[in-house]
Amino acid sequence: MYDLQGFIQIAALIDNGPGNTAPVGELSELSYSFAKSKQYFTKENLQVELVAFTSKRDELPIKTPAVFSDHVLTVSQWIYQQSILGNLRNDEVEFQRLLLGQFNSVISGVQSGAMIQTNSNWFPRWVSWKLETTADKVEDPSDVNNQIILWFADEDFNQDYTGFEIEVQMPILPVDTFLAVKSVVEKAMEGFNLPDHHNKINELADGYPYTSLITNIYTWHDQEDFDSTLPIPMSAIIYGRAGRNPSRIKQALRDYILANSSFTVALGVKVFPEIFTTTKFTIVPGWSIRGIPNEEDVAALYSPILPYDFWVKAISRFGEWTVQTITEKNSGAISIPTTDVTDLPSIYKSLNAVVIAGPENDSRKTTLHDTIPDYALIGTNNADIARMSKKTTEWLDLFFQALIAAEEYHPHSTPLDIVKLVDDVDPNVYFYVFEFDNVEYRVLARKAIWDVPAVEPKA
Repeated sequence: MYDLQGFIQIAALIDNGPGNTAPVGELSELSYSFAKSKQYFTKENLQVELVAFTSKRDELPIKTPAVFSDHVLTVSQWIYQQSILGNLRNDEVEFQRLLLGQFNSVISGVQSGAMIQTNSNWFPRWVSWKLETTADKVEDPSDVNNQIILWFADEDFNQDYTGFEIEVQMPILPVDTFLAVKSVVEKAMEGFNLPDHHNKINELADGYPYTSLITNIYTWHDQEDFDSTLPIPMSAIIYGRAGRNPSRIKQALRDYILANSSFTVALGVKVFPEIFTTTKFTIVPGWSIRGIPNEEDVAALYSPILPYDFWVKAISRFGEWTVQTITEKNSGAISIPTTDVTDLPSIYKSLNAVVIAGPENDSRKTTLHDTIPDYALIGTNNADIARMSKKTTEWLDLFFQALIAAEEYHPHSTPLDIVKLVDDVDPNVYFYVFEFDNVEYRVLARKAIWDVPAVEPKA
């Protein structure tokens, strides 16, 4: 399968004001950093430019085939012309009808986002389709199965583009050093210093602007003595907002360590358990449980009281119940969750949530209380907020940002520290994720479709 994802730049619409980005047809500086290597395509007498961020055949990056770049420029130019002629309105269904009417013999599966206006002209925020072609007209027979998605609005591309690249910079080399005893690792780390580390990062980036540089401290454990530890900094250069996902960063670290050393996964779990296992909490807010309804100028408030069936559904979907023995079943015992489950009330619109601990959690972080022991329902303007530790108040700030993002009333203003994560199996289930102190917190989105009939734990 061929996958093409890109942005359509339109020179006539670019806003050259300092710090400004046009609502349509212009990439922001941040969005430019979403791929280390991009491909640019133009054609004579056309006013549109394709900036290809993703061009993959069966998940492997390739140069965008000419048949696809030419096709995309033709379709994009038609959209631009229809817009400036005033033929497009604030109606995405009508836009799709017009697009299919023009290109019905070569495209199918058209989808598009809401329309956005600039200079009195309407454009789709994004549009996707399949190019209908035959094997004799493409570079590779697999290209017949393809997916094209283009963005016209930077604010949508910035939030929704799912491509990413992650490059790893270790503090010392070779990586096999970390398989040695503590005294050897300690001696090797004496040669580490930040200026040299940053120079190596700049060499690795090779002049390309990156979206984020994240350096985390991971605990090294002597494989023969788990309690013998050292703090080890590791850096990740990230291209693309989606790459800030904590799970993806750890996967990149795992892949790098395994590919550049004698480490096995089993050794990795012993030496760097924070990297080779994932400590996480899945937070399932009671978005559908309203307490006080909307009023004319006042938003609704959620109910902090979560009914029993909500707990059961959340655990059944995002956790796991213990498997009972025959004796336990015969005795009438009730199954319990295999990991810790608690609730997490919040002062944000009176919202409460069920929190389910991950199955691989660090033994020091098996419960939510382990990670935020002094959490309390205190407003940020209340003097008592100072009684919470700095660590917990920093966590609380990220948690509020994640709740606001997951509520999705402001879809184009998600902060960079909060990452959208779509479930690998079910795209209707997605989260807004943040990481704090090497723990991943996944907040289920309000619009996620996950609710299934409650299944009572069997006696």
